[in-house]
Amino acid sequence: MKYDALFKRIKEKAKLVDEKMFELIPEKEPAVLYEAARHYPLAGGKRVRPFVVLTAAEAVGGDPSKALYPAVAIELIHNYSLVHDDIMDMDETRRGRPTVHKLWGINMAILAGDLLFSKAFEAISGADVDAEKKARILETIVRASNELCEGQAMDLEFEKRETVTIEEYMRMISGKTGALFEAAAKVGAIVGTENEEYIGSLARWGRNVGIAFQIWDDVLDLIADEKKLGKPVGSDIRKGKKTLIVAHFFERADERDRERFLRVFGKFAGDVRGRGIIEEDVKAEVMEAIELLKAYGSIDYAASYAKKLIREANESLKILPESEARKDLELLAEFIVERDH
Repeated sequence: MKYDALFKRIKEKAKLVDEKMFELIPEKEPAVLYEAARHYPLAGGKRVRPFVVLTAAEAVGGDPSKALYPAVAIELIHNYSLVHDDIMDMDETRRGRPTVHKLWGINMAILAGDLLFSKAFEAISGADVDAEKKARILETIVRASNELCEGQAMDLEFEKRETVTIEEYMRMISGKTGALFEAAAKVGAIVGTENEEYIGSLARWGRNVGIAFQIWDDVLDLIADEKKLGKPVGSDIRKGKKTLIVAHFFERADERDRERFLRVFGKFAGDVRGRGIIEEDVKAEVMEAIELLKAYGSIDYAASYAKKLIREANESLKILPESEARKDLELLAEFIVERDH
């Protein structure tokens, strides 16, 4: 298959990342804190972001082994954000397991997230680069962390509003998912080269890929096979989640269709059975809402936009010399908008 060799290399690099990551978050006292902090890393995950760090370093002609600790730092930041996101969303499962706050309570989950965040900076300190590069890596990751928080804050504010604009959504998602992908690619490039054009091109690639990744997730939520997706189709509609698809619909729908959509949007968040609502009735109403999104071309719009971002991302890599690493980044970007779950 087209992506088999890529997936193999992702797994190989994930093993290297995991080895260093669990050195930083070992089994130690207080046991409850470290058990909670290790919960999501142990649950797996594809380690896509650290793969990007290592592969970006290689794509600019650098030594990927020198990027290993920065790659771990990026993965720790990602996991910290998941712990805190799940608390804010009150989600009960993640990667097929109970969430950290579900198992250990909110207070311990906050501490576990904080520990992962602090360990990320411990990882940066271990980077095998000179002091100037280490400072630049630190600056890049701090800036991405700031943007991640800003994006999450916007997303929380969106929950209080009936509608959001496309421009507002794009600003939010650029911070919430684009910033860390950009940091991953940029940090790898910083480790591997002094060439500012190369560093800039990889930063642009990462930002576009990160945004496209989330938009495609939102598309799959509405069109994917439920068994492959691992959750009910239309979960975002049930929760009332603002996405590019929904923003596009709100900007184009007439008043009657907006009202029809809003009667369903966010109505089925949480445990519907506890409210005496029949699941089959929920599915029927959610499917009606999805048909409205289709009728206005909103799902197609988002899918096309994600693919456009991927084309732009890979175009920015053409400045780099041809190599297996560059090809891996291009393939990874293409896979993001070809996956079916």
